[in-house]
Amino acid sequence: MTKATLFHEHLSFEWARVAPQSNRSGPAKDAAPVLEQLDVAATEGVGCIVDAGTTDVGRDTGLLRQIASRTSVHIVACGGLYMERTYPQDVARKSEDQVADDLVRDARAARYGAFGEIGETPNAAMSAAERKVFRAVGKAHLRTHLPIFTHNAYGTGPNVPRDAGLRQLDAFESVGVSPERVAIGHSCCLDDPSAEVITQIAKRGAYVGFDRVTGGLVPDDKKVAMVLAFLEAGYADRLLLSSDYNFTARSDARPGYGITLTVFVPRLRKAGVTDEMIRRITIDNPRRFLAFLPA
Repeated sequence: MTKATLFHEHLSFEWARVAPQSNRSGPAKDAAPVLEQLDVAATEGVGCIVDAGTTDVGRDTGLLRQIASRTSVHIVACGGLYMERTYPQDVARKSEDQVADDLVRDARAARYGAFGEIGETPNAAMSAAERKVFRAVGKAHLRTHLPIFTHNAYGTGPNVPRDAGLRQLDAFESVGVSPERVAIGHSCCLDDPSAEVITQIAKRGAYVGFDRVTGGLVPDDKKVAMVLAFLEAGYADRLLLSSDYNFTARSDARPGYGITLTVFVPRLRKAGVTDEMIRRITIDNPRRFLAFLPA
């Protein structure tokens, strides 16, 4: 594959479940507007998109299959649970192992390609329920070999612990997950000019997800500076890029799924990142992260 893989975007979910306070609508169960944007993204160099929706945020695998059958962009579906406020009610009364059993069953039935995005509630440390789910996802990974990527609340407010990404990694490692199979998401939303925290994550072997490029409270110039510090530290093979884009969010500022390649990558080039390095980050790294042998 000579085109880029975006490891964290959204093709199907329901705003009412993700953000009940939001007045954003959709998405309608209509593949047409998604396909229109994917056709453009394909011409911009996108070859594969990982849909980061989970069942508890209204992800529709039937819609994803429709989309996948009508686009040249490869689509990867995910499983898992998003965060405590979206969990199904029965998660609270189930044991860690029972949640893991459910995840494994769903993954095998729907042929998921990853677990993600596994997340935490904004402006708080990981709750007991979320830790149970993180560990359950870890156990499900051990039985399926599916890679895992996370949602961090970085950039949502002043009370998000700076070490949240490290604590997510702790939860997975506590059940035996190898860090090399994990990507810690939204790391670009942490205002960390020296890349101190994300370097610690990479040093442990995990991938670092810059998966809100071109958006969020941390501007792209700061994100580029973090990338440069991270690359200088020697962790180019641990970096993943994506934009966390949803087709209902299209605007002049965020024009489509290819925005990682059409807006953020040119900023990296301007800052001195070579084409060879960009290829490694956008093509080789996500391909290696997503590769697995089914159990």
